[in-house]
Amino acid sequence: MNVSNVEITAGLGGFLVLFGLALVVWFLGRDLSRRLRRMRHREAQRQAESDHDEGADKQTPGTRLPEVQTPRSQTSHSQTSRKQADDPPTEADVRPPQE
Repeated sequence: MNVSNVEITAGLGGFLVLFGLALVVWFLGRDLSRRLRRMRHREAQRQAESDHDEGADKQTPGTRLPEVQTPRSQTSHSQTSRKQADDPPTEADVRPPQE
C-alpha cells in the first residue's frame, strides 16, 4: 500500500556498495585459489625431494658403507633410529639414558 507513490530503493549507492562487495569476494576467492595452488605445488616438491633423498639413502646390492663405531653414551635416540615423528614411541625410545 504505497499511498504517496514514492519508490524507496537502494539506488546508485546501494548498487555500488553491492558491486564493491562482490569485487572484494571475487578477489579474495582468487587469492585463496592461488595460495592453495602454491601450497599443493610446494608440498609436491617437498614430497618429491624426500622421495629422492630416500632413494639416495638406499644402497645398491653388494655395496656396504663403512661402519663408524661410536660409544653408546654419545649416541642420541634420534641417531639410533630413523623413525618418523608421528610413529608411537617404543621401549628403546622411552628408556632412560645410561650413565
